[in-house]
Amino acid sequence: MADRILGIDAGGSGSRVVLVEGGQITELPAGPPMNALLTKGFAQELEKIIRDSDATAVGIGMPGMRSPRHARDTGRSLTERCGVPVRVTGDGDAGQRGAFLGGPGVVVMAGTGSNAVGRDGDRLVRAGGHGFLLGDEGSAYWLGQTAARMALYWEDGMGGSAALHDAVVDAVGCTLDELIIKVNTHSSERHMLTPLAPVLTTLALTDPVARGIAEQAADHLIALAEAVQRRLGKLPVAGTGGVFDSELIWDRFAARTGAIRPQASPAVGAALLAGAHVG
Repeated sequence: MADRILGIDAGGSGSRVVLVEGGQITELPAGPPMNALLTKGFAQELEKIIRDSDATAVGIGMPGMRSPRHARDTGRSLTERCGVPVRVTGDGDAGQRGAFLGGPGVVVMAGTGSNAVGRDGDRLVRAGGHGFLLGDEGSAYWLGQTAARMALYWEDGMGGSAALHDAVVDAVGCTLDELIIKVNTHSSERHMLTPLAPVLTTLALTDPVARGIAEQAADHLIALAEAVQRRLGKLPVAGTGGVFDSELIWDRFAARTGAIRPQASPAVGAALLAGAHVG
């Protein structure tokens, strides 16, 4: 049977899935949001995607994989349940492989969360990726959370801007008091604040307060790249993830790091991981 290699890039806003067969990449229907630390039953969701694909090998980049042992155990379990070899790694590793097609370089990933991963051929180095409670600065969640916080500051007379306040209230479709209750009652449901990220980055084109927050996000992402480079040397940098759809953030990030757009997606990087395993 010809190799049908499945690549899954799991993430907090959804999971991208590709099938690589005969050198051709086919986008498959997206999967649900998944995180190894936050999503109950994520292995069952992965099993369904794998079985539906009829793949002969599978690579998965999964956020929340905090140790190689956790990744190996998850891969071994899915291999036994699905009957095909499954390799699991962190989402940053898959992103790095896709960005540089398996070659050396540093990738900064800024989606729902944020992290950086660099590879120089022999060594793999990470920075960030500590989750929304302890890190993820510069991510879509961080941008949305900061936008909501500045809106609350405006109501309290502590800063922010009227424009940002009004944009947040319009976007959430409820009062800020109601938003406080929702967020604190369901604190792990990041989808309540993440959609505010593009609201803020769009407003940043005209509102100084929003612009300052967007620039701060870019600086956080620059710091991630530089942290990895200090340990691996001046490797090339790429940036991937929805936060970089903001030209303001991308231009500031690229100007400081010399970053390029990735050569391929993290889902393709996950497929490369599986392909290397099966030769």
